[in-house]
Amino acid sequence: MKNILLLLLIGIGNLVCSAQCVDVYGSKVDCPTEADSLTVYNNALKVYDFYENNKSYKKTRMVEVLMDYEKRDVYETLQQARRLFFIIRRDVALLKESEKKFASGKPKSTYVDIPFKNYYQEVDEYRFYQRELENQIINAEAPMSIYDMRICPIIVNEYKCVDSGSRYFGDIVNLPLYIPVTVKPYMLLTAAELVTRNEILHIAIFRPSILKQVIKKEYKVLVDNKYVRGYPVYMVRMYGSGALIGMMINGRFKKIEPVDYVAYAVPKECQRFLENEEELDKMLKIKYGGYYKGFYIFAK
Repeated sequence: MKNILLLLLIGIGNLVCSAQCVDVYGSKVDCPTEADSLTVYNNALKVYDFYENNKSYKKTRMVEVLMDYEKRDVYETLQQARRLFFIIRRDVALLKESEKKFASGKPKSTYVDIPFKNYYQEVDEYRFYQRELENQIINAEAPMSIYDMRICPIIVNEYKCVDSGSRYFGDIVNLPLYIPVTVKPYMLLTAAELVTRNEILHIAIFRPSILKQVIKKEYKVLVDNKYVRGYPVYMVRMYGSGALIGMMINGRFKKIEPVDYVAYAVPKECQRFLENEEELDKMLKIKYGGYYKGFYIFAK
């Protein structure tokens, strides 16, 4: 119950400024504000997008972080990786020139290593920026992840650079990740995002008083000559505002069809977006962290 309440408090902002939460080690801390959650969310979008939509990288493993001890392990492993950054480079420097290589292999001649300040940066008592856990070959083009001691990542993904033409070829990335929809400020969640977040976090029940604050409206959509319940999906511009582009129905996305553009006042830019399924698919994967169940083609 303690963990559920912590998740519900994330992003409430000034409404809970006087409350207290706990960090991953169980210590009492000030609850993260809406601004804190928004910072983590915006960063998560960039990091997740870089690895999930980068043709040079292939995801090879995903481990879900569920238990309290697993959450502590994430931060302890991040701390260990910072120590290993120096140890690995010290040991390699002592080798003969012909033997200089990391455990994962010899970097390409075009690879340029990075200094520690570009691997780790402290922000404040709760937050810091840090790159991947496997810190031998490091892709300096990837955005640095921000971590908050009060908001724990819920997956650790492994990626491998399979592009033989890349200077990072052979790079193995182990990365604790925030799934974007799970760290989006709570009051900015759409109804469909709330349902998806609920499923990912394995939370079965929300208190009605909390639920009413985030579910804007439930719609009924005509499908196969009968009405079914659906939740709106928006093309978000800022702070949850934007144009309606479809519905989430029974966990599946149904986009607005061209014949209904006028009825739903879909702007031209959103029309072009809806007609580009590759871009639409990319957006949905980022928005729902890869957990949305894909397009559902309804019978005409």
